[in-house]
Parts: sequence; C-alpha cells; structure tokens
Amino acid sequence: MKKLWAIIAPLALGAGICGLLRADDSQPPVPTIGQKEDDYQTSNEYLWFLEHNAAMAKDPEAMGVQAVFYAKALLNGREPQVQIDFFNKALYDTKMRPVQREIRMALCQIYKQQGQNDKAMDQLQQLMMDQ
Repeated sequence: MKKLWAIIAPLALGAGICGLLRADDSQPPVPTIGQKEDDYQTSNEYLWFLEHNAAMAKDPEAMGVQAVFYAKALLNGREPQVQIDFFNKALYDTKMRPVQREIRMALCQIYKQQGQNDKAMDQLQQLMMDQ
C-alpha cells in the first residue's frame, strides 16, 4: 500500500500544482493570418472573456489592479491634474497593497509626463520602501 501511495502522491501533487499554474494570464484567442472572423471565433473570444472575468472576480486584489488599468485608460484623455486627483484619492481610500502599488506606478507615469520628476521620484521611493 505504501508503494502505491509513493507512486500516486507525486502524481496527485503534480496535477494539483499544474492546476494552480493554470493562472489566468492567457490571452484572448486571435484569428490566424488569412482567417476571417466568424461566429465561432466571436463565441470563442466571448467565452475567454467570461472565464477571464470569473477568475479575476475570485481575487479582490487582482480585480483592484485591473480597475486601476481601466481607470488609466478612461482618464487618458483628461487633464493631468484630474488624473492626479483621482489617483491620489484612490490611493488614500484603498487598503490593498497591490492596488496601492499600481496606483503609485500610475502616478509616477503621470508626474513624469508632466515633467514633475521630483514627485515621480517620491512615488518610486514609496514603492521601493513598500514591504
């Protein structure tokens, strides 16, 4: 019986780890060269989208980081001060460390684009000191 467990245990562990490694970092399916988009391709992309969002919804921190990405995209055309105000308020409001780190990166990029390198460096210093 112990020999059987010695064989099965590593296999079960490997299967479990492989299941964990199947993180949701996959890309949506794209049509190959020369292939036109059809209903099957569209449904494939939709299914990927549903699976991706379902996996993200299970992890609040990942959802928060994704929200920062969406906020950057939505605020892209707005005035820099509006972006800075939004992210500073969000930085103050959130308690999740990964979300705070992503907000600091967004602020660093905005400050750098505005030529405010001292404020960008302050954000980077906060990131470096974050534990």
